[in-house]
Amino acid sequence: MESNQQGLKILCVEDEPGIREQLLRLLQRRGNKVLGAKNGKEGLALYREYSPEIVVTDIRMPVMDGLTMIKEIKEISRDVKTIVTTAFTDFSYMMDAIDLGVDHYVVKPINIDNLLGSIDKCAENISCRTVARQYLKEREKLITELHAALNKVKQLSGFLPICASCKKIRNDKGYWQQIESYIRAHSEAEFSHGICPDCAYKLYPECFSKK
Repeated sequence: MESNQQGLKILCVEDEPGIREQLLRLLQRRGNKVLGAKNGKEGLALYREYSPEIVVTDIRMPVMDGLTMIKEIKEISRDVKTIVTTAFTDFSYMMDAIDLGVDHYVVKPINIDNLLGSIDKCAENISCRTVARQYLKEREKLITELHAALNKVKQLSGFLPICASCKKIRNDKGYWQQIESYIRAHSEAEFSHGICPDCAYKLYPECFSKK
């Protein structure tokens, strides 16, 4: 079965080259578009350029640490999902990571199953968020269409110029239309033709004559 995170862009920020390359190869095999950086400064630059959906980062790195980078990234987008990888001795940073809204915490040495499980959970969240946004977009479109339909019907309110003789209606462009075509163009109404009693009497008096 295909992974839920297949196809997502993932940024891996790790100062140890061996670990970084291993993670990049693993995620590439899973079908991801991957980006690699050796410190937070490089990671932040890559995020600004490519906007990956998921960021996997170490905490302790030269130049810029992982939490500082996450803070900067969160100021760009609150939607990005973040996973921190670090050693047991770094648990003093956990409260800072929680305050920053880090989604998952994976202990080093990295257990690949735990990391991929965290990535999949992030991907599921992204997928649900995408579906929800699409639903809201379609709902807003439907509401807009309903408002447009109501406004179209409301065009029949107010004063309508109608000929006293032939009963045609003058439209917005100044042309005279048959009343049926005008109403059909300005509402969802359809017509079924019949003859009222008064007209029937005028047209077919013989049918109403007394025997």
